[in-house]
Amino acid sequence: MPGTTDLVVLLGTPWSRLAWQNTRWRSVLQQWAGDARFTTVSVVDFPSMSLRNLVRTRAERIDSWDDRVTALAGRVPVYRAPSPLDALAWRMTGAALTGALPAQGTRRVVVAATPLWAPVLRYLDADRRGFDAVDDWRALPVAARVGGHVLRGYRAAARADAVTTVSPELADRLRADFGIDGRPVPNGVDVEAYTAPLGDAPPGLPEGSFAVYLGVVQQRVDVGLLAAAQQVLPVVVAGPADDATARQLRDLGITWLGPVGPDVVPALLRRAAVGLLPHHVNALTTSMSPMKVLEYLAAGLPVAATPVPLTVASDRIVVASAAGYGEAVRDALAHGRLDAPDPAVRAFGWNRVAEALFSAHVNGER
Repeated sequence: MPGTTDLVVLLGTPWSRLAWQNTRWRSVLQQWAGDARFTTVSVVDFPSMSLRNLVRTRAERIDSWDDRVTALAGRVPVYRAPSPLDALAWRMTGAALTGALPAQGTRRVVVAATPLWAPVLRYLDADRRGFDAVDDWRALPVAARVGGHVLRGYRAAARADAVTTVSPELADRLRADFGIDGRPVPNGVDVEAYTAPLGDAPPGLPEGSFAVYLGVVQQRVDVGLLAAAQQVLPVVVAGPADDATARQLRDLGITWLGPVGPDVVPALLRRAAVGLLPHHVNALTTSMSPMKVLEYLAAGLPVAATPVPLTVASDRIVVASAAGYGEAVRDALAHGRLDAPDPAVRAFGWNRVAEALFSAHVNGER
C-alpha cells in the first residue's frame, strides 16, 4: 500500500548511539526514512525497564538526529526478574506508546528488533507486528541482568505476524528452542560508499601497511588474536572499548582509535591491508552475520577470520583456528588488496536487505 503505512521500529540499540555507530537497523532505517511507501517512520528507544517507571511517563518524544524519523522513549514498569504482574506493565507501556506514536497512515506496522521489546507487540495498536532477530540475546551481557525477560521475549516473538533472522544459524536455533519460524535476512553493506572518492582518514594511523579491526571490542573479541596479528603487522582497532580493554590494547602496542563514525569507515578501511575478525567461537558469534566482513570486502581487503559462520563466501577470506590466527593474517596479507569492492559483496547492498525486510514485515510475503 504505497504511502499509507506508519512504520514503527522498537530498537535494540539506543537511538542516540546510532548517530555514530553503524548497525543493521541504522542502515535499514536510512533506507526506509526516504521511502515513499511509508507515511511516517518512528523508532522507540532501547527499553528502560524499572519499577520506577510506575510513576514516570511511559512514552515521550525524544530528540532525533534524523529529522525524517520520529523518536520516542519507552519505559516499562517491570522488575529485573519476571513476575506475574508483567503483563499489566507491558499493557500500560503499549497503551502509552500507541497514544504517542504518529498516526497519519491508514495502517501501522511495528517491528521489534530485540526480544526485550517483543512482549509489548500484542499491546500496540497495529495492523502487523513483526520481530527481527539480530544475534542471540541469551549470549549477550544484558542476559546476566534480565535473562528472564529475554526468554519471555523470544516466546512472545513466536506469536508475531512475521519473523526475520540475521542468519540461517540463528533461524535454526530459534526454531528448535522456541518454535519461531524465521526467514533469514543477512546483513548488508553500502558498496557505493567504497567506490566514492577517497575521503580523509582518521588521525593517528600507523605509517605503512596495517591490519584493522572494526567494531565494538567486547566479549566476542579475542584480544589475544589481535596481539597475534600485531606480530605480523601493526593493528588498528576502530570501535568502542571500556577503559580496561583500551589500556590492554595500548599495552600491546595496538593503535586504538575509539569510535569511528560511519562516514569515516570507508576511508579508514581503504587504507588498510587486512581486515580482522578475531572472534571467539561461541553461542553469540555463531548466531551473527558479521557486518564488518562485508565492509572489509567492500573495501577490497583480504580477511583473516576465525571459524564462525559467515553469510558471504570469498576466496579472499582466510579462516583459521585461534592457534593458527597469526599465520592466517600472513596468508591474507599475501593476497593483497583490490582497488574495487570484492564481487562477492555485490548482492549484499542495504537496499536489498531493506526490501527483503519490507517484503516480510510490511507485505507479509514469505
